[in-house]
Amino acid sequence: MTAAARRSSSPRARAGARVWWLAASLLACSGEGGAPSSSSGTPGTDNDASSSSDDATGGSTDPSASTTDATDDSVGETTSAYTTGADETSETGFEPPPPGGAYFLDVTLEAGIDHVQGEWNEAPDCLVDAPAVDKVGHFCTVEWQTGGVAAGDYDGDGLVDLFFPRIHGPNLLYRNLGDGGFEERGEEARLDVDVHSAGAAWGDIDNDGDLDLYVTTVGGERHYLFINNGLGEFSEEGVARDAALASDDVHTGTTPSFGDFDLDGYLDVYVGEYRTHFALGDTPSHSRLLRNLGADAPGSFEDVTDAAGVNIDDVWETLDIEFPIGGTLALTPMFSDLDGDDYPELLIAADFGASRLFWNNGDGTFTDGTVAAAVGTDDNGMGAAVGDFDNDMDLDWFVTSISGTVGKTGNHLYRYDGDRLFTEATDFAGIREGDWGWGAAFLDHDLDGDLDVVMTNGWNASNNLFDPMYFWENQGDGAMIEVTGRVGIFDEGQGRGLITLDHDQDGDLDIVVINFAAAPILYRNEQTTQRAWLTVEAVGTVSNRDGRGARVTVRATPDGPSQLREIGSASYMGHGELTAHFGLGAHEGPISELRVYWPASGSEQVLYDVEPDQRVVVTEAP
Repeated sequence: MTAAARRSSSPRARAGARVWWLAASLLACSGEGGAPSSSSGTPGTDNDASSSSDDATGGSTDPSASTTDATDDSVGETTSAYTTGADETSETGFEPPPPGGAYFLDVTLEAGIDHVQGEWNEAPDCLVDAPAVDKVGHFCTVEWQTGGVAAGDYDGDGLVDLFFPRIHGPNLLYRNLGDGGFEERGEEARLDVDVHSAGAAWGDIDNDGDLDLYVTTVGGERHYLFINNGLGEFSEEGVARDAALASDDVHTGTTPSFGDFDLDGYLDVYVGEYRTHFALGDTPSHSRLLRNLGADAPGSFEDVTDAAGVNIDDVWETLDIEFPIGGTLALTPMFSDLDGDDYPELLIAADFGASRLFWNNGDGTFTDGTVAAAVGTDDNGMGAAVGDFDNDMDLDWFVTSISGTVGKTGNHLYRYDGDRLFTEATDFAGIREGDWGWGAAFLDHDLDGDLDVVMTNGWNASNNLFDPMYFWENQGDGAMIEVTGRVGIFDEGQGRGLITLDHDQDGDLDIVVINFAAAPILYRNEQTTQRAWLTVEAVGTVSNRDGRGARVTVRATPDGPSQLREIGSASYMGHGELTAHFGLGAHEGPISELRVYWPASGSEQVLYDVEPDQRVVVTEAP
């Protein structure tokens, strides 16, 4: 079936054909066959442990779906956009847009990225048991939802590198060679450990001028913190720095997210976890907020989850939904200053109606403002992104979810209106329906001065084995149209993580998509627009050195509109490049003003008459 045919039946036309089995959300037990089931009793994030056998779901399995169906796309089989069928294209696949357009090319193998994320296991062979129901190797959800990537310049050569945590096999570190290609250096950097890794985040936790690395795991009893020695080598110090969250309870980690929540100039970290009572019992989770001890012990941490008021283990008990799922279901946490008071909020996209918004009180504590702010209405929060999609100079929150299934309301876009209140803007923007959503990002792919949206998707369910990605193009006022095939995006794998970066430093943003149990995809942005751009890197001195939380605004002309970006928010299981990127449209000549605001110091630096089409490094004035 062509992508066009698939999309023509997705998602609304398929909704009536889908059957939602609630029992499958409680335990995934394998069928007798040996291949991951793809039954309509959807296993996974919306079903808590892995399977679809009759005793678990009350329904029947779909024998036509198998692991082979879901994971045929392995190394060497990722194809160029020119040879992959797509909607609104010719029979031979992608047709490049006319002059003045922008599109993406799959350059994964050309760039030297040639691995798979892991293998697709099913119960009873998954990494995590379900001891609460005496099932060995049956909590497959936490394994199937992995797939992350983190972008950062680990060796300080000015080029963004890629770290790939892998659920099976050693982690991989791809060093950027500066010619559009990468070279794997995991062993040389001593990051090639095989610990069933899930998510990752780069961050200079000790402000010594190089990026350190936090990695979450699935199936073990701890997470990992790798410290950069400044020479391209790392040492693991998670336990020594009280960051490993070591315990006797199995870890089922998701996204780690760095941010300076107390504005002391050092990066703190929130670590997400996905665990249910039905599978693992009513034990405390490892979804925790770790505060950096700062100047007293740079890069060491203390657990302040309870003291800060962000323990989410009992959130499920407060939900006004028919069938709340007991557990802690944090998938994409991130820090972002939504109300403009300098202190970053903690946003958590979480499954089964448990997404949370914690307002930062500025004194080391947070207040749960989810209901009062009119957010958290997503049924199944998976991935998330923060950006100013309507160019009104404040930040909005996009949460991916599930659509096309009876009773599911799809993605949610929360538009910030000020005074700690949001409006549901999903239908206005036209980005509700994205099938079984995961990672997402805002980006100005065509350099026209507004943020577009891309998301990936897929799950081990018969109707979601080949979910096509979605790409929406902003029409200038926040309303968007879907242009996925037109811009050369054709991935139909089991998408999980998704980030943006300018890997070839040509001024436009590229995309990396992680497919579970298959090869990742690097989509290189090809511009024929002749539009101007600017990329800003912020280096903190009083603030955290990464510049996370810095607000960057650009005004191309003295009387023209401004654009806003915030540096450093997380994505599902990872994050993109730690820069602020702006498209400037048809602007010619110097940029009127560039402003960088540093929340920790309260200072603002203003640069006038900045030449476009360059990467500017702004170092915080001491």
